[in-house]
Formats: sequence, structure tokens, C-alpha cells
Amino acid sequence: MTPPVFDPQLCGVTEPLESLSFEEILAALELVTDRMASGQLGIEAAADLYEQAELLHAAATERLAAVEARVARSRGTASE
Repeated sequence: MTPPVFDPQLCGVTEPLESLSFEEILAALELVTDRMASGQLGIEAAADLYEQAELLHAAATERLAAVEARVARSRGTASE
């Protein structure tokens, strides 16, 4: 089974995932979850959106971890 690939159209954005800001990722994640919660999707469309939500969540988590590490480094509290 091949891993899911980010589809900007499904997520309501025009840029690739790696080009999105943290705030844009969160907005796309909110859009995707709202669409899933609407109850108006077929099972395949819901599964596609779920995969997109997972990709968005992973990207947001990665960005947040990078910012936390940056702040820790600037405070001198990063473990080296």
C-alpha cells in the first residue's frame, strides 16, 4: 500500500504542504475536519480527507516541534 500524498485541492489550499505556514496548515486542517464532520461525504471521500488530515496534523506537529526547539535554543535550554 502506498502512503497518502498531500492533495492541496482536497484541503482548500493552492500551495504544496511544505510551502504552507503553520497557520495555513491549521486552517486547512480545520476545513478538512469540518468537511468530514458534515456527514455529507461518501465513505471513499471521507477516507481521502482522513488521510489528508493525518498529513496536515503531522506537518503541524513537525512545525510546532521545530519552533519549540528554536525557542529552547534561544533560551539556552536545549539539550545538546
